[in-house]
Amino acid sequence: MMIQSQSTAPSIKYSTNVLERRQRAAAEYLAWADHHAQEVARAEAAQVQLESHQELDQRSASAQQTVWARRRMHEKHLHDSAMAQLRHR
Repeated sequence: MMIQSQSTAPSIKYSTNVLERRQRAAAEYLAWADHHAQEVARAEAAQVQLESHQELDQRSASAQQTVWARRRMHEKHLHDSAMAQLRHR
């Protein structure tokens, strides 16, 4: 009598097609490069904001804090969304 065991380990899709793997890797790299470019642009803009506005009056400081809070909230939303997408792949 032969006993068959069933594996409960998740199967990983790994294509043996080299072209398909390269296209997937290229897409991931482009997504990373685009995200990195956005991060660099955001950091440069923030640096210019800090350097060019050394003497802020109280209203400007308050407005800048509001802008920074919105940016952080948006970054957190993007991060959480990306993590959710990765979890559900």
